[in-house]
Amino acid sequence: MSENNAKMQLLLEYLREILNCFRPAFSRNAAFENFKLAVIGFLIADETTAVTDLVRYFDYNDDLDRLYEKLIKFFHASSYSIQSLQEIWLDVIGELTCSVKIGKFSLLAGDGVKVMKSGRHMAAVKKMYQESESVAKPAYIWGHMYGSTGIIIGNGDAKSFCLPIETAIQDGNSLIETWRNPSYTSDSHVVQMMASAGKCLKTVRSCILAMDRYFLTIPAVRALATTNALKEHVQQELSMILVTKTRRNGIAFEPPPLEKNSHKRGRKRKKGASVKLYELFEQKKDEFVKTKIHIYGKEQEVEYYCIDLLWGLGLYYPMRFVLVKNNGMCSILVSSSDTLTPEQIIRSYAFRWKCEAGFKDAKHTIGTFSSHFWTRSMPRLNRYSRKGSIDPLACIDNEQSKKKIISNYEAFGKFAMVGNIAQGILQLLSLKAHALEYEPTKYLRSRSQQVMSEDSMNYELRKVIKWGIEPFCSEPIPRLITPMLAS
Repeated sequence: MSENNAKMQLLLEYLREILNCFRPAFSRNAAFENFKLAVIGFLIADETTAVTDLVRYFDYNDDLDRLYEKLIKFFHASSYSIQSLQEIWLDVIGELTCSVKIGKFSLLAGDGVKVMKSGRHMAAVKKMYQESESVAKPAYIWGHMYGSTGIIIGNGDAKSFCLPIETAIQDGNSLIETWRNPSYTSDSHVVQMMASAGKCLKTVRSCILAMDRYFLTIPAVRALATTNALKEHVQQELSMILVTKTRRNGIAFEPPPLEKNSHKRGRKRKKGASVKLYELFEQKKDEFVKTKIHIYGKEQEVEYYCIDLLWGLGLYYPMRFVLVKNNGMCSILVSSSDTLTPEQIIRSYAFRWKCEAGFKDAKHTIGTFSSHFWTRSMPRLNRYSRKGSIDPLACIDNEQSKKKIISNYEAFGKFAMVGNIAQGILQLLSLKAHALEYEPTKYLRSRSQQVMSEDSMNYELRKVIKWGIEPFCSEPIPRLITPMLAS
């Protein structure tokens, strides 16, 4: 065995250790075996055609249809839950030593993604507006609205990934969630994202949550304050800081002036004069500080001006604003805490882009959002229904139909969760391969970074499928179906 093959053997042993951690999440061993098959299918897939591509590299006694049906039933199974998988996944993440730190804080990133679905009998499909500026995309689509949260991991400044923790449907699912839990209360997308990030606190301790400017809303800030104020979080000194961006027309307020006469009648002032943030670029141009910060993979010279103000009409929450000039562009960054320095705020927001890169690999390499589950119990989608018309689900009173629709809805979440685990494993394997000095065999015309991407690690696993995956599952035995894999 060559030196490179020996290193690959160590990588596969590391893969086996991670997969075995998930055994307590399943009440039946058969479900655990199917879980390993699904994860391995994600790891070695070269297309994103949902369950169809997960079975393509396996030889199941010349009966791939049987394996296909087996995995379809696995995603509808009741022998495990998304919550149990997520709890173990968080435990695995909590033991990592490769998470990126900003000071003493771990770094989380989150965002929403809209995925088009063409099925007429799929749960939680709704009409959505696309904010993209690309003229190649339609203004409105029918599909799922996912919210995703991940932790930034990496090998210093050489390479970093956004390791996905949770990906869940967060819109169009209110009635189905009410069937599952009668006490369910519908929250907006931004509030649900805050709650999703809050689940990570017990694992990552104190953290910074980097999000784009869409999430700078009063409900989001209130949800953040509620999360930090929970009794168990205060006792364990857990906290979450929001770092985001504000619009050019953003307005903040100065702190209220100190009143000379404290016995004056009437309520005390909550705010001072209003401040148009973008005008500070001109008003405070002589007070900007020049410095060099390692952002976006290289050392860059930036100018910044820092000021603490109150934000939110009626809320007046104390925030730190950092006005940044970089390569001719002006941005206004915001932190919900004044404990972060301006340099830390700039670096934190620069890592937010890793969430977008993670979405690209989830779509085109892993296939996390490619699921196509459907059920006849779901009323046929009417794409020409008027706004305000009655939801067809409200007319369903058959308990058996409700159970099938709930199972269909949960299957999308389970598929996304298994895809998250597979993508995270590819990222961890890439960092492990870099530490082992594994030499990739995939030809790259220009290798931009030393650490392999998810796509390159996906290729390496497919190269060794014959001798690498066989120890993980008793059956089915993988097969070589292309000359590329046989080399």
